[in-house]
Amino acid sequence: MRKQAFFVSAVILIVLAAVPTQAGQVVIGGSSMESPPPFMENSFWGVSASIQIAFPFTVVGGGPYYAEELEVAAYHYEGMAGSLANFSINLEDNGKPGQAIGTFYTAVITETAQVVSVEIIDDTVLSSDTLYWLVGQTPQGQVNWNLADNVLGTAARRVNLGDWDILPDSNVSAFAILGSQVPEPATFLLFALGGLGIIRRHRDG
Repeated sequence: MRKQAFFVSAVILIVLAAVPTQAGQVVIGGSSMESPPPFMENSFWGVSASIQIAFPFTVVGGGPYYAEELEVAAYHYEGMAGSLANFSINLEDNGKPGQAIGTFYTAVITETAQVVSVEIIDDTVLSSDTLYWLVGQTPQGQVNWNLADNVLGTAARRVNLGDWDILPDSNVSAFAILGSQVPEPATFLLFALGGLGIIRRHRDG
């Protein structure tokens, strides 16, 4: 009986040592790879119900990652409806935004230019060293998506869901995507449970 208990304890210790733990939240993509993203007030791309703006980003190594939080710098004009904004992470499709794989919303944009945090509730998994696009739009009024501080790159713009216009060497809006690593499968845990089952069957026999 003591040998069985010792074996079970040893297996559990091996499992705890071998199963990787999930790392904390880090910036996995963005305009400047900083959280919160630095931005310039009163310098922006305007998005509306008919105008979408998008920016490409590449996910850092060490993943895959769960996308868990989006930080954007934005505001709306005084007296104009524009507190709502929709954002989506889209696949890359031959140099332009493709299919959306995760969409999220914020209703806290105010008349003051500031970094707004949006929680990404749905499971959106992003692969390392892979190019994606962040697309922004608002259902009403206009949201001013502030530019990142001295960041130039590619932007995409389209009107009324038409073709995307790709704009190289453009000002990039301020955003950061935060996430955490997707844990590896707990293979050792399954092995341990199988070992416990063998012990149980031996003892019952």
